Amino acid sequence: MKLLGVLGLACLASGVAFAQQPGGSPPAGSKAATCQSQYAEAPAYSSALLLNTGFEIKAAVPGGLWLQKQKDVYFCNSGRAADGDMLCWKLRVPVKGQPC
Repeated sequence: MKLLGVLGLACLASGVAFAQQPGGSPPAGSKAATCQSQYAEAPAYSSALLLNTGFEIKAAVPGGLWLQKQKDVYFCNSGRAADGDMLCWKLRVPVKGQPC
């Protein structure tokens, strides 16, 4: 279970490192590779709701929590959020062809 949290953090770190490779910006007409599609917004969720429905905290990082229940994994912001801000995202399989 802890391994899943570590793997999630590693993917985040590799996505940031990939997007910040030396050599300047990507060529004109191409998009920078990101892992953004591996997260689905979960507007009706908060960390409190997930904890109350049986999810466990698998990792706590500055600014957020990784919560898991069986195969469902969410990342939720911690701290105070403005009205209308997204609090949680569900981890999902990346889009085919992405470098994640």
